Amino acid sequence: MNDLMVQVDRQIHRNGGLGIDFPDEIEARFERDIHAERSHKLVCMGAVAISIYLLFLINDWRFRPDHMLEAIIIRVGVMTPIALLCIFLLKRGVSPVLREMLMTALVCFAMIFTALLIQLSVSPHSFLDLFALGLIVLVGNVLFQLRFWYALCSSAFHFCVMLYLVTAHPTPYESAGFMALMVFFSITLFSIISNLRSEKAERLSYLLLLREQLRVEEFTEKNEEFRRLASIDPLTEVYNRRHFDSLVSSLIGKQVDRRLQYGVAMIDVDHFKAYNDHYGHVKGDVCLKRIATAIFESMHPDVDIGARFGGGVVLLPSCSPQAALARADEIREHVSGLALPHAGNPQQGIVTISVGGSAAGSGEDYDFENILNQADEVLYHAKVRGRDRCVLSPRSLPETPVTADA
Repeated sequence: MNDLMVQVDRQIHRNGGLGIDFPDEIEARFERDIHAERSHKLVCMGAVAISIYLLFLINDWRFRPDHMLEAIIIRVGVMTPIALLCIFLLKRGVSPVLREMLMTALVCFAMIFTALLIQLSVSPHSFLDLFALGLIVLVGNVLFQLRFWYALCSSAFHFCVMLYLVTAHPTPYESAGFMALMVFFSITLFSIISNLRSEKAERLSYLLLLREQLRVEEFTEKNEEFRRLASIDPLTEVYNRRHFDSLVSSLIGKQVDRRLQYGVAMIDVDHFKAYNDHYGHVKGDVCLKRIATAIFESMHPDVDIGARFGGGVVLLPSCSPQAALARADEIREHVSGLALPHAGNPQQGIVTISVGGSAAGSGEDYDFENILNQADEVLYHAKVRGRDRCVLSPRSLPETPVTADA
């Protein structure tokens, strides 16, 4: 995105060139964003143009009645089907290049067939149509707003046709042909300038809008990243206490009416101070990351919630007291399975954890702080009983505490 933003800024502030050529990436995005709207606009303008073109049958009837049949054949039988075919293809969907080529071809065909009508007529007033040919240029350059290079090429073609007509078609006045050519040249020049300015304005507006969109996207991405960083523990990359409390509050709030059960497992690494003293704090951090990964792998995806404050804590939604103890013991065994050497743990010789569990049964008061405190209390008992074990709070069951030993 940064590279695209640089390209957009460069295009906005550049001084040289016509200002209508984008780098490939921006051009592709530009056409993708405006293609549907432009195609719809060209369909509407094409319908308007062919309607006006047919209205010129009135002009044919007034000035060249001797060739009225040919006029009907050309305008209704030839040009109208061509125009309807172009409109049909635009509505079906074509590439941007074919879109511009179709509309360019349409105005060129209109010029060719109008020139043919003028050539066929022997009416003394037929030369007046030379002054109306500039309308075809206006249709392509202003009404259709062909892309500049297409407009320039079609205008050059129109001028060549006009030059031929002025040379080949007799006029009753010596200077009438030259006057018609000058009017046509002026209309062509002014419409080309208008076309260029219009496309430059369109592209500049798009660049300004795109820049703002990119800034919003960048801001959104950074904001999401800041929110993520504010919600996780930087060492273990699990949730911190603030975000954990927010998730728990939301989850339990949704479960109150259904009176669902949940369990909490408080976790602490056995003899971790001795581990840091023996191996150093850098390796201690690495050890915590390995343990956090093992705990995360033991959790049920999209269900359990883990966080680090103090040692660590895992919320086990929809979990009975017995299930909470079993799940906590799964986590303990997974950590033991890492077999990380721990010279400061004389009993096992590897890194182990102690877990204190508590659970809220169905129909009980959902005071999460009390459940946390209960789990923290029995975590102490787990350490007193020899560590590397899970102990469930006696308040979670009617009988004495349940212990899962190594």
